[in-house]
Amino acid sequence: MGKTYGAGARGWVAAAAATVLAVGGLTACGASGDSGKGSGRGGVSDGGGHKPGASAGDSAEDGLARARKNLSRVASATGPVICWDDDEKGEQVAAFDATFGKRVATYSEEPLLSRLSQIAEEADADRAFVRSLCGKEGYGESMADSGVSPVSPDGRRVAVEVVTKEVGALTSSHVGWLDLVTGEFTDITEAARKGGYSPETHSDGFPGFAPDGSLWFLRDEQVYYSADENGRLTRHPISKACHDERSGNDGFYRPVRSVAVTCPRLIHPSGKFAVYPGTVIDGIYSYVGLDLDLLEPRMGRRSDDTVFGDPTDQMIVRDGADVRGCHPVAWINDDDLLCEGASHTFFTVRVDASELGKRGAASDPLETGVKAEIAQGTENRILSIALSTDRRYLYIAAKEVLDEGDVRLYRASLTSPGEPEDLGPLPAGVGDDFMFRGNAQIGDFR
Repeated sequence: MGKTYGAGARGWVAAAAATVLAVGGLTACGASGDSGKGSGRGGVSDGGGHKPGASAGDSAEDGLARARKNLSRVASATGPVICWDDDEKGEQVAAFDATFGKRVATYSEEPLLSRLSQIAEEADADRAFVRSLCGKEGYGESMADSGVSPVSPDGRRVAVEVVTKEVGALTSSHVGWLDLVTGEFTDITEAARKGGYSPETHSDGFPGFAPDGSLWFLRDEQVYYSADENGRLTRHPISKACHDERSGNDGFYRPVRSVAVTCPRLIHPSGKFAVYPGTVIDGIYSYVGLDLDLLEPRMGRRSDDTVFGDPTDQMIVRDGADVRGCHPVAWINDDDLLCEGASHTFFTVRVDASELGKRGAASDPLETGVKAEIAQGTENRILSIALSTDRRYLYIAAKEVLDEGDVRLYRASLTSPGEPEDLGPLPAGVGDDFMFRGNAQIGDFR
C-alpha cells in the first residue's frame, strides 16, 4: 500500500444567416492547463496570510465532502459542461441543461487548495496540484482532451502530482491520490523508495485515472505504470502508432486496452486503430487525408525506438469530384466519424474498418464520401466545440473575429442535420478562458 497522510497531519455565419468521470475537453483558450506546472495552484495563500479552500466555520473535512458531492453532480450531468480558471479559487466547472438555459451543477477546486498546500508542505515540496477536469488542447485549435481523468470513476479520489524539486526545465515529482472522504494522501512514489546499499528513487509525473479506477503515471520520463487501490504496480507497454509525434514531453497519454498511447489521435471504440489527419498520396497527387494506424507494434520505454514506419492504411474523403480535408473530431458510433474541414465546416463520413491492416504499403488509399453536412463554413472564430454525452449534438462556441461582443453558443444536430441552433450568449459567470468538457473519447475500449 502507498504511504498515506491523514488530513490532520501536515455568430455562426453572421448568426442570422449564418466525459464515473470520463473527462475530455475542448478549448481555444487553455484554461487551467493540463499539468498545472507553473500555475502556482495548491501552494499559495490568498494574499492575506490565509490558506485558500475553507471559509469561516467550514472545516477542511466539510470542504472535501462538498467537493466530492459536487464532482459527482457534474459527472452525472447529461448536458454540456464548461471549465474555466479563477486565480484565487482554482478551477471552476459548471454543468448545464441541453440548451444552456439552466445551470444544473457546479464544482469549485477551492475546497481542495488548503489540503493540496498541506500535502506540499508535508513533502517539503514546491507545490501539489490536480490537473484540469476538462483537459488540454489536443485535436486542433478548438478541440482538447484529457487522456486520463484527474478524478477516479467513483468520484472519491483525485490524482495529485507533487513537485518536489524544480530547477529550470528539470523537475522531480511524486504522484498519488487524495481521498476526498478521509482526506488522506497516498504517495505512490514514496512507497517505491528503497534505501540501503542500493537505493532506488523515482520521479513520477502526469497521474490520472483509467476507466477501471487504476492510477496511471509516467515513471522517470520513460515507463508507464498503473497502481491499483492497494498500491500494487503494473507496467504497461507503449504503442508506436504515433511514436514519431512524441518530440516533447507534454504529458499526454491515453490507456487503451492496457497500452499507453502517447499522442491524442482519435481511437476507434474497438481500440484497434487510431485516426489522424495526414498527407495521402493518390497517384501523382497529394491530399490532406486520414492516416489509419493499428496500435501495434509496441515498445517498453519511450527511448526504445526512434523510427516509426508508414501508417497502416490511408483514407481520402471525396465529395463528388472534389477531395475534402478531414480533421477527425470524434466517433459518433462504430462507423461514423465527425470531421472538421476547411472554414470550420463540420461533416460526417462513414469509415469501413473491415479492410484496415489487410492492405499493402503500396496500396491505393481507402476512399469514403461525405455522409452528412452538420454545419456549414463560418468566418467566425471557433473557440470551443463539444459533443453531447449521447452523441446526438455538437456544441459550438463562436465569436466574430473583429467583434468585441458576446460569445455565442450553437447546437448542431448529428442525427437530423440542418442549420445550427443559436442558443444565446455564454452563460453569466463563466470566465473568458473557458473550455468545454468534450467527451470525444469516453469509457473503456473494447
